Amino acid sequence: MEPERISTSNGSFERGGIANLAGFIAQQRARASERTLVLDAGDTWQGAFISNANKGAAMVQAMNLMGYDAQTLGNHEFDWGQDVLRARASEAHFAFLAANLVDAATGNVVPFAKPYLIKDLGVAKVGIIGIANPGTPAINKPANVKGLRFLAAAETVRRYLPEVRKLAGVIVVVTHMSQTGVDEDRQLARDVTGIDVIVSAHSHTALQNAVVENGTTIVQAGSYAEFLGHLDITIDPATHRVAAIGGANELITVVGGKVPVSAEVTKIVADRAEESKAVTARVVGRTSVDLPLVTRGESALGDLIVDAMLEYCRGQGWGSDVALYNGAGIRSAIPPGDVTFGKVYEVLPFDDLVVGIDLTGQQLTTIYGRSLSDRGANLVISGGTFTYQSSGTVATATVGGAAISPARTYHVCTIDYLALGGDGQSTFTSGKNLVYGDIAADAVADYLTKHSPVSPRVEGRIALP
Repeated sequence: MEPERISTSNGSFERGGIANLAGFIAQQRARASERTLVLDAGDTWQGAFISNANKGAAMVQAMNLMGYDAQTLGNHEFDWGQDVLRARASEAHFAFLAANLVDAATGNVVPFAKPYLIKDLGVAKVGIIGIANPGTPAINKPANVKGLRFLAAAETVRRYLPEVRKLAGVIVVVTHMSQTGVDEDRQLARDVTGIDVIVSAHSHTALQNAVVENGTTIVQAGSYAEFLGHLDITIDPATHRVAAIGGANELITVVGGKVPVSAEVTKIVADRAEESKAVTARVVGRTSVDLPLVTRGESALGDLIVDAMLEYCRGQGWGSDVALYNGAGIRSAIPPGDVTFGKVYEVLPFDDLVVGIDLTGQQLTTIYGRSLSDRGANLVISGGTFTYQSSGTVATATVGGAAISPARTYHVCTIDYLALGGDGQSTFTSGKNLVYGDIAADAVADYLTKHSPVSPRVEGRIALP
């Protein structure tokens, strides 16, 4: 929501921020206001305290003012559960689209989303089909997606395409699913002929020039409101179908001072930021070293987080042996100097709860192996070590300096997201004696307060092949 202040040798400038984004959207809309669509491919609410504190309500309010037409549902739209998602859908003046998201019992599209939207822009009618992230059940908390089924993208688009084609001359599919670049979207274009445009998301790819696959133009505009994607489509007036699509230099860099900003959106951001200051501006500690963002394997920041969690769990009297956290949940670096709670929250924005659970040594070894095979060594550890063979299997694993005993029970400190089977780690759900604690960000903030200045370093806890 807020812009990032970037310092250069010649001064500084603002990058991103939804007030600046609103200004650029208004500039583009002014070119042809009645022939402009504004779409978002999901994950619009999560990541900043001023949005998370109100569970996305401020972002929806801002998007209403910015005149969005539709968005699809990313995996993070489910972070606060379906009741919150229903509330945001009721507040939105634009459509939530997810043709592949159905009630598991009835097979019907869920009531807080539509499968598609038809927009009449005068020169043509545009059909917009939404595809929510099919991988959401594996990367969100099971309770948040209970009773839902996420269908495959291709089979869903094939189902709706004939229906939508009867109603519209232009077909746009808005997806949230590509893991690397726009690979999954290219596959969708190969699998289903007849899509004019795919608006892609999830991989945070800033695609300056559109990709064309099987006659489909694919675009993606990065992340964090750093860019606004714009795509010009020329319509054949006789057929009301696509005659040509642009695609070169498709991204507009969102920076401050270039266009007038929206006063109303600016006020939303300012009001929410002021409300949050009492929490986010509080200095909780200090780091003597740079803590860069690393999501694969061991990192100094990851070690700091799990060290804090292990100390917290032991402080609860749980007798925890080892702490585990998923590296993909670490979302920001920490530069040297004072550390505010707001910065800790940027690093750990998901409100995950610290939990304790009993697991056998064999189960722990399975979890380590799954971490590498499914998510690219997406675990960090405190109180133990593990190494991998070149084949990807676990070579060695220790807890407390001793080799793991397969039959022994260990008390593991982790987060509820993993304990409930998130990140594909279903082995956690076979654990016993689950106990709940406080939010992980609070545990890390308390640790910083007790131990600052901190200077964590990579210690060789994890050795990758």
